[in-house]
Amino acid sequence: MIGDAAQYQELVTLYGSYGDNELVALGRGMADLTEMAQEALKGELTRRGLKIATAREPVETRVLSEDDLADMRAYAELAPAECIFEYADERAASAAYYALTGEGVEAIVVSPSGRKFDNRGPRVVVTPKDAERAAAILSRPSAEELKQETEEAYAGFDLPKCPACGGAEILLESVDPVNQWRCDHCDHTWLEESVSSME
Repeated sequence: MIGDAAQYQELVTLYGSYGDNELVALGRGMADLTEMAQEALKGELTRRGLKIATAREPVETRVLSEDDLADMRAYAELAPAECIFEYADERAASAAYYALTGEGVEAIVVSPSGRKFDNRGPRVVVTPKDAERAAAILSRPSAEELKQETEEAYAGFDLPKCPACGGAEILLESVDPVNQWRCDHCDHTWLEESVSSME
């Protein structure tokens, strides 16, 4: 049984007054709460449909010995295709390596061998048990890709110029019901549709 109903109701009322972020933050330290407070908090989280993400365990850094590296290099030469991720240059392969090891996946970067018939570029090799996880990690968009996608999405959008003075330093002040702009230079305000209807 939960215990004192009046105290429980006070907790329910208190947690009901919290914002979502406050509840989630409190939930992360749930083990520090009394049993009654935990029950009230769980109820409020459930009522709002909020979930507490478990804190990630820190990834243990493992330093590979020379024997480990030699074994991995030997394995890399014979690794199955799903364990090999090829890259155009060393920089991209290094970035992939750091992304994988940062997530606790053991990997090795294999540079081009320079042998006569080996024209492969640098590649990152993982063990079969980590292949699926590595593919998921490496399929995430990089910051550079996200930046490029964002720039492409806005490539066709040009800010209007002030119809009064032609100034380019303008501010969007409102979007309801249409865009309302204000010129920083001459303080002129206008509605976007009135400019487009004049053209």
